[in-house]
Amino acid sequence: MEITIGFIGIILTVFIIKKTFYSKPNEEFEHLIVLFKSAQKLSLEVQKELEELITKNNAWDNEIFPGIKYGSYLEEMKLSFKKNLSNDLFAKLKELSLTKSNIASMTKSLENQFEALSQMQSQIRIILRQ
Repeated sequence: MEITIGFIGIILTVFIIKKTFYSKPNEEFEHLIVLFKSAQKLSLEVQKELEELITKNNAWDNEIFPGIKYGSYLEEMKLSFKKNLSNDLFAKLKELSLTKSNIASMTKSLENQFEALSQMQSQIRIILRQ
């Protein structure tokens, strides 16, 4: 009887360890995918609104920040999108076997990008309304 209880304990321990440390982080990965698509969509919206602002105010050569012109900023946003939020990168991301720590790091980065894009979008919309 004691051997059976010990054997069941070992099996449960192995199962718990496997589930905790070696299972695929499906929920976290799905969250990463949703966040990626959200950041991708927001980036395209911000680029479109910034281009509208630039065109409406003929501001290509005006400074958006000290030493940075609107036109240059928009071009940099487009390059950053291709590098960090493109559909090609998304396809590669879906094929990777990521660990929880990789997913957490990528999620944090996407959250930061999303926050920065949201702030930029708010500023653009305020300027467009004036």
